[in-house]
Amino acid sequence: MSSFIQFRSAFLLAAWVVAFFAAGPVRADAQPASQRPVGEITMSVGPVIRTPAQGLPEAVHRGSPVLPGDRLDTAEGGHVHIRFIDGALVSVRPGSRLWVEDYKYDPQHVSLSLVRFKLEYGVARAISGAAAEGARDRFRLNTPLVAIGVRGTDFVVRTGQLTTRAAVNQGAIIMAPFSDDCKAQALGPCGTPSARLLSADMGQLLVEFRPQLAQPEIKPLQSGVFASNGQDSHGATPGSATAIGRSESEGLATTALAEGAVKAVIDGHTTVTTPPAVVTPDPVPPPVVQVPDPVIAKAPPNLQWGRWAAVAAGVGDFSVTRAQASDGRSVTVGSEQYVLYRAENGSSDLVPGLGSYQFNLDKSFAQYQSAGQVSAAAVQQGSLTLDFGNRHFATNLLVSSQLTGPIGIAGAGFIRGDGIFSDRSVDGQAIAGAAALDGKSAGYFFEKSVGTGSLSGITLWSRP
Repeated sequence: MSSFIQFRSAFLLAAWVVAFFAAGPVRADAQPASQRPVGEITMSVGPVIRTPAQGLPEAVHRGSPVLPGDRLDTAEGGHVHIRFIDGALVSVRPGSRLWVEDYKYDPQHVSLSLVRFKLEYGVARAISGAAAEGARDRFRLNTPLVAIGVRGTDFVVRTGQLTTRAAVNQGAIIMAPFSDDCKAQALGPCGTPSARLLSADMGQLLVEFRPQLAQPEIKPLQSGVFASNGQDSHGATPGSATAIGRSESEGLATTALAEGAVKAVIDGHTTVTTPPAVVTPDPVPPPVVQVPDPVIAKAPPNLQWGRWAAVAAGVGDFSVTRAQASDGRSVTVGSEQYVLYRAENGSSDLVPGLGSYQFNLDKSFAQYQSAGQVSAAAVQQGSLTLDFGNRHFATNLLVSSQLTGPIGIAGAGFIRGDGIFSDRSVDGQAIAGAAALDGKSAGYFFEKSVGTGSLSGITLWSRP
């Protein structure tokens, strides 16, 4: 419990100090409720991506808004704190995915508040605000396995596809597995016979559920159970070591050999002596120095994928570090793993006069992720048409892995004046990318829900 107390103190101090010095509360405006911010990022460390319900993924920073329907993804080294409009605080640890499925709060009608989160995987901590305090039967945090309701609570949850665990620092929670009487779409705690209550007053305990159990179990709390999925490296990337070679003069020797007769004066007489023959080894021929052909420097590519992680995701991952990708380029679109950078040279508009072109697939990388496990995938074929004149794009991919078999991914949509395009019209699928400003190359990332996991990847294209 001491680790929770220490984390709680650090979390509250950091969050409330940031909140004190930050701008005032998130303002409500005339926008529809679904487009109105319900919170803001008060701390963001490392790689953290926010994907709106309608829109493109983007990296978050302190002060970024949070809206209903947003998905927050933290990679290894990523960590984010959110302050909601009712004073609630949520911390999303590294290697986690949290959905803000719904968040409604009216200080004039607190009892009508509605809060629903989904922690798909990873670790998150929540400190209830006025909405959960005033409408406890309308607060819900779902995981893939259970529903969690609260009773005025500060709690932490860790989940995957096979296990959900939770512990309470203050107040109480009620955990219940999903069933016909406990559905993910409902609100509040489930009052089923399999529900279990865990209170901070019960001592150093946690509640755990696995699919093979009839109901959650109460167990002793052990240190490290709620550690982050990945190391909280704060995005640090170790530098590369440089080997310094020895001097070329080391190990070299010069031997002087007598050649021919030597004159000498001995007892006033000049004599000529011939030194004995010296047998020497055959001289070692000098090394042959290959003079390389002149190297003609290639212009750096207009488009370059940069990755959040320090190392490549696997064989075939052609991305580079973000520091390398951003050299002379600007951000266009991004996902939870990658960001597409583009050379712009002071302009972000496409050159005028571009037409319609068929593009060839130059590079691709894909993978399938399910229950925290990642397996290889491959793009077997693809097509891309960019019609700059009519501002329209269309693409098709065939992506395959051992776990999914061949999966088709197709999308079409609008190309903006800056060359950025996207399509989220298909449920469970996202495509977003950008064209180079000269219209000669393009790249996009894709993501599609398949079975219990997600098929995703990046591509680069060029036209003849």
